[in-house]
Amino acid sequence: MIYLGIGLCIIGIIPAVSLFTLILILKSVNGQMDEIEKQPEENRQLKNPDTSHCMEELLRRINRIYQSRQQERIRLQRREEGIRKEIENISHDLRTPLTSILGYIELMEDEDISEKEKEEYLKIIKKRARGLKSLIDNFYDISRLEGKNYPITMETVPVQSTIRETVLGFYREFEDKHIQVAVELEETECFIAADKVQLNRILTNLIQNALKYCNKFFEIQQECKAGTCYIQFRNDQEGMKEEELNLIFGRFYTRDATRSRGSSGLGLTIIKLLAEKQKASVKAWLEEEVFVIELQFPVDDITSEKQKTEYPE
Repeated sequence: MIYLGIGLCIIGIIPAVSLFTLILILKSVNGQMDEIEKQPEENRQLKNPDTSHCMEELLRRINRIYQSRQQERIRLQRREEGIRKEIENISHDLRTPLTSILGYIELMEDEDISEKEKEEYLKIIKKRARGLKSLIDNFYDISRLEGKNYPITMETVPVQSTIRETVLGFYREFEDKHIQVAVELEETECFIAADKVQLNRILTNLIQNALKYCNKFFEIQQECKAGTCYIQFRNDQEGMKEEELNLIFGRFYTRDATRSRGSSGLGLTIIKLLAEKQKASVKAWLEEEVFVIELQFPVDDITSEKQKTEYPE
């Protein structure tokens, strides 16, 4: 009878000890969770105070949930920082021309200035207003392009002819900056499937981008091979670093003081989005101090007979 009583006591003690141990483990885990919730930025994980496989698996699952939450929190923080930075950049880009316009309007209200000075100020105001309109148009285009609400009309476009026409439009600006221009195009006309208006816009933006940064030379090279048309834009550009290449197509990215000179950092972003809308691609790299941007368009599948008809020798 005594042995029976001792056995019953032991049987009763074992679950009590197990329960007590479990309570201690849960208290430890609960304390760790409190610490994690208080300092989520430290990215801590729960440690198993017990050696049981059951508890190990449970904590592993909880840690996966915490890790997922941490990654989402970091993603949201980065997005919020990006939004704040974009708002700051937008405010700066809008405020700068507006401040200039208001300043010249106040000057025009001065009764002591001459009519010639007023005319000069009015020209500056118009120039700043046109720049402001262009900037607002870029903001609007970005929102439409990213929202997939941008009309693209694909057609067969002759590449070399389009490049020649676009470059000629900037002849005077290159000449005024004493920039040496070289255009190397294949003799046989290459046709691509593209939106002609938007292709012109891409080419124009890339040339304008080169005008902002290059000092000595600007080159365009075009070649079609293996069903792809490659168009390279090359110009000298001092001081650019390899790590910047991952940023140049991002919204509002500018180098040095270009923002104060009227660069919003949206040009290359628009180029990338417009290229992707036309099933093309764009990439950039450095060759020592030569900055290269390359467009890749699929060659349009048209017959040589059509080429002879539209572009007779």
